[in-house]
Amino acid sequence: MKPPKEITISLIQPFVDQDNSKNFQKMEMLIGSAIKDGAKIICLPERWFFLDFSKGLSDFIQPVQGIQYQYVKKWSEMFQTSIISGGIWEHHENTTQSFVSSYYFKNGKEIFRQDKIHLYGAEKSMLTPGSELVCYHDSEFDVTFCILICFDLHISSSLSSMAVKNNCEIIFSPTLIRNDGEYNWKTYVQARSLENRVPIVSCNSIFTQLGRDFCGKSKIIHFNQGLSSPVTLVSEEASTTEEVLTRTINLDFCNKLRIDRMKDIVDPNSILVIK
Repeated sequence: MKPPKEITISLIQPFVDQDNSKNFQKMEMLIGSAIKDGAKIICLPERWFFLDFSKGLSDFIQPVQGIQYQYVKKWSEMFQTSIISGGIWEHHENTTQSFVSSYYFKNGKEIFRQDKIHLYGAEKSMLTPGSELVCYHDSEFDVTFCILICFDLHISSSLSSMAVKNNCEIIFSPTLIRNDGEYNWKTYVQARSLENRVPIVSCNSIFTQLGRDFCGKSKIIHFNQGLSSPVTLVSEEASTTEEVLTRTINLDFCNKLRIDRMKDIVDPNSILVIK
C-alpha cells in the first residue's frame, strides 16, 4: 500500500530580545529542537530580529544578503534542513528599493525569495510591495507551497485563492500579530483554510515594542480525516510563551478535499451583476 503523503513542519515562536546576539543564539537552539522533532520544513516568524525604530532607516534596513539572511543560510546548512526565513527588511541588488522578503533555504542554498505584496502601516512609507507570487514545488518532499507574509494572507482571500489554483498544497505565513488582533488573525486563517481546503501554518513571535504586545499563539490549521462535508477543521495553537510547534499534516486528505471543493465553485465571471 502506498504510504500517505505527509509533511512534518515546525513553527519557531521565539521571545524577541532587544539584543540580537541573544536572538541569534536562541533561534539556533529552537531550530535544533525542531530538527529533533522531525521537522522537514521550519518556518520562522515575520519578526524574530529586533528592529530599533528609534534609529534611522539605514540602521535597520539591511543590505543584500545581510546579517539575517546569512544566519538563516548558516542554520539551514548546519542542520541540513529547509527553513523559511520570516520577514527581512532589506535592499535588493540593482535597485534603490527596499522590501520585506522571506527566503526559502534548503541545505544552505537559497531556493527562492517571496517579497511581501500587501504592506501594512508604516511599511507603506518606506518599503516597496512585491509583485510576484512564488508557488514552489519541493521535489524532495513532493509538496507545492507558497509564502504569504502576514497581511498577504489577512487583507483578502485573493492571494490564497491564487495559490491553490496554482497547485499549492500548504500555505506558510510568517506573521506579526499583537494581542488585540489575535481574534481577527485566528478568524482569517481559519476562513482562508476552509474556503480553499488548504492547510495554513502561521508563525508569530512574542515581544513588546512601542506599547504594543505581540502575543505568540502561532497556528497550524488543517483537517481531520473523515467526512468531507461538513469537514472538521483542526486549529492547533501555540501558547503565549517561547516554543516550537511541530505537527505532521496529511496532504492526501487535504488535496482530495480541495479538488472536490474546486469542482463546486461557480466561475464569478459567469455571474451577471445587476445594479
